[in-house]
Amino acid sequence: RAACPNGIDVYFENVGGKVFDAVLPLLNDFARVPVCGRIANYNLTEAPPGPDGVPRLMGLTLVRRITFRGFIVFDHMDRLPDFLRDMTGWVRDGSICYREHVVQGLDASVSAFLGLLRGENFGKLLVRVSDDPTLIDSAS
Repeated sequence: RAACPNGIDVYFENVGGKVFDAVLPLLNDFARVPVCGRIANYNLTEAPPGPDGVPRLMGLTLVRRITFRGFIVFDHMDRLPDFLRDMTGWVRDGSICYREHVVQGLDASVSAFLGLLRGENFGKLLVRVSDDPTLIDSAS
């Protein structure tokens, strides 16, 4: 609540699980929720323990008139050239920043992947399996 004292009007759902559970009560009337993924649930082999959250979700959806809509990136491939042009410019001028979480060695890939699914990284997770001789080392 401290981070969103006025509630949330638009929430891009890409995680699910505890993150969505924390966001749900903060959604304002007429909030919009594009749903692109639910990574917290990808590896579940059975329903998570605890009460079934569907009645609560449906109740809040009704009372607050929340709109949920599935969002699949492949539905918008016709916009790829515009995206690449715009995003390239935004990354170059610093309008969009990104983080990389790099782990070293192929031996670390399994634990890195499992950590990704548990939310232990921040930003894009990369496994460096060897140095790239074509890159210039900025530290030299």
